[in-house]
Amino acid sequence: MLTTSEHTKFATLFFVQNLPRGLLLSVIPISALSILGDAQRISTLFFVVSLGGILAALGMPMIIRTVGNYRAFLLSGAMMLLSLALLSISDPFYFSAGLFCHIFSIASVDVSLTLYMLARVPRSELTKFDPLRACFTVLALTIGPFSGMWLAANISHQAPFILSACFVLLSITYFRKLKLHQVVIPKSDSLNENPYRYLLAFMKQPRLRLAYGLVCARSSWWLMFVVYTPIYIVQIGLGELVAAAAVSLGSAWTLSVPFWGWVGRKYGVRTVLMSGFISASMLTMLVFSFSSLPTITVVLLIFSALGTTMLDGVANVLFYRAVKRKERSEMSAVFVTYRDVGNLAAPGLFAVLLKFFALPVVFFSASVWMLVGAWHCRYIPKQMK
Repeated sequence: MLTTSEHTKFATLFFVQNLPRGLLLSVIPISALSILGDAQRISTLFFVVSLGGILAALGMPMIIRTVGNYRAFLLSGAMMLLSLALLSISDPFYFSAGLFCHIFSIASVDVSLTLYMLARVPRSELTKFDPLRACFTVLALTIGPFSGMWLAANISHQAPFILSACFVLLSITYFRKLKLHQVVIPKSDSLNENPYRYLLAFMKQPRLRLAYGLVCARSSWWLMFVVYTPIYIVQIGLGELVAAAAVSLGSAWTLSVPFWGWVGRKYGVRTVLMSGFISASMLTMLVFSFSSLPTITVVLLIFSALGTTMLDGVANVLFYRAVKRKERSEMSAVFVTYRDVGNLAAPGLFAVLLKFFALPVVFFSASVWMLVGAWHCRYIPKQMK
């Protein structure tokens, strides 16, 4: 059993490792708007490059089997450094390539760190550790958006990219300080190396399918929030710093993630997830309804993130409880594609809708799929805590 101090030290790694991503959370969509010109083109770009994230995640078990999980973690860091160099160039080609590398890095490091977490944290402690991990992760995604945009506006365009590179190197240093490179990851021998085979094995397990579908809905909502909120705010004339501040304030609700983890342990995972999906759906629909009133819309957007934050506290627990020990590598590789599938599905849908409707249609769409998520929460066992 790990002590509270050990939990905190390990969770701190997720904070440091996510700071580069957090610093660019608002910089990337606003830079994309400047380079590409409109939300429809941005949606198409995110749709295309998200395929890279899916390929990265599904290919990770083979990479880990070949070079080991530690070297796979280092590879993810190298890809992030490359993405920072490319994204800092205001050119459509280099920006697109950089975004591809950025998403590839995020997907691959998720697989690596998930395996380390499942190897280091006892199964009985996952419902305690995961909310702490989520809190530290989103703390980085909370302070990052405004900080990154402030640096770009007041120091230089390259400043957030340089600082992000420093944090990538710091995360690798801290990883070694925790001696995670010495942790032995159990080899999976139950499945074929062919990604199609373990993808098929994943989809045959109802509990894994349910966990995956719900986190995809959650991830798609956050994608909508961090990409289209700043675009909407800039387009209505409130400015880039207001846009970044709105993303940071909305993300700040995730500081309550440990509380929602406690609620899940006390009242059940199903109760928290159903409440979160319904709250997010209703508030996002209000955003759509008041989209002609900019100030009210921004406030509603910030509060709508609270419902999705409830999901962050317990949603991944469904997967951790369902995955078999000998299938962790392959099943984790499939599971972490939820972010990339969300990044693929939402922009793909928006790319079509934005050809015919104004930008607020993205809020209406997000409200609908969150309501569908609430409906599927009926299949979660009532006794799960």
